[in-house]
Amino acid sequence: MKPLITILLLLFAVAPLHAGWFFKDPPPPPDLGPEYRAKITKLEEQISEQHATTYRWEVATGTLALGCVLLFVIGTALGAKTRQNYDATRRLGRTIPTNTTPPATNGAHHHLGETDAPDRHPSLAA
Repeated sequence: MKPLITILLLLFAVAPLHAGWFFKDPPPPPDLGPEYRAKITKLEEQISEQHATTYRWEVATGTLALGCVLLFVIGTALGAKTRQNYDATRRLGRTIPTNTTPPATNGAHHHLGETDAPDRHPSLAA
């Protein structure tokens, strides 16, 4: 009961707020003369020129980014194909050893029982 009385006292003590004050129209700007209007016009022209230049730079950097992504994908594909060709032409076979133990029932491969270092090829272990 005490918190309810405290809340009611606080509500009555607070002055009513005018919540719609920001919906009123702002007063018109004062007319400071033709030199200020000319200065504002000049600044608006500069901003529009900067906007056009910025837009051109955005297009250029976007195109460059797409080109870089495309080259990355092509390079990755070429690297994978080169690795496959290298593995196929090696006398020892694959450079990455295949897992000879069957996977567990959940499909996980267990590496705890390996007897050799993971970075050594199995045919070189002799």
